[in-house]
Amino acid sequence: MREDAEDLLGALDHAIRPTRPPNLLVAIFRWRYELALLVGAVAAAPAIAALTPTLVVGVTALAVLPLGVPQVRHLVWLRVRGVILQHRLRTAFRAARVHSNTGRLPAILWTSPRTRADRVHLLLPAGLTGELLEGQADRIAVATGGAYAEVLPTRHRFVVKLVIVRSP
Repeated sequence: MREDAEDLLGALDHAIRPTRPPNLLVAIFRWRYELALLVGAVAAAPAIAALTPTLVVGVTALAVLPLGVPQVRHLVWLRVRGVILQHRLRTAFRAARVHSNTGRLPAILWTSPRTRADRVHLLLPAGLTGELLEGQADRIAVATGGAYAEVLPTRHRFVVKLVIVRSP
């Protein structure tokens, strides 16, 4: 009887505990692609402004021309989708209450978008296991636009691979 009460109190504490906001370094890491794009645009703006209009059109054409190749466009779209997936996953973790007892979310180490499924390597904080994450796999799949999700173990106990299948 006592264990049941302790389990219930532990589950209640986990359900009402808010997630912790990320510290500055984690926030910079999470937004690294967007920040790199912003810094690159700010750094390139004076150089582009100094060019003649004809050269600006030429440089723009050289930058956009590779997107006319379907394979290049596909690779760029996969990388963009990977960045969007990372943000959706963090939102899904927060909504599904997938966090440690101290409020830490799993860290996304790498996202590998594929044609029909996305693979994500997650670093689990202390107190969160792959089994707990697997219990919320359906909610995570729906939040990220997938049909279903599967949690696979890796060599390390604190790193798991989350596979989100978009079409069965």
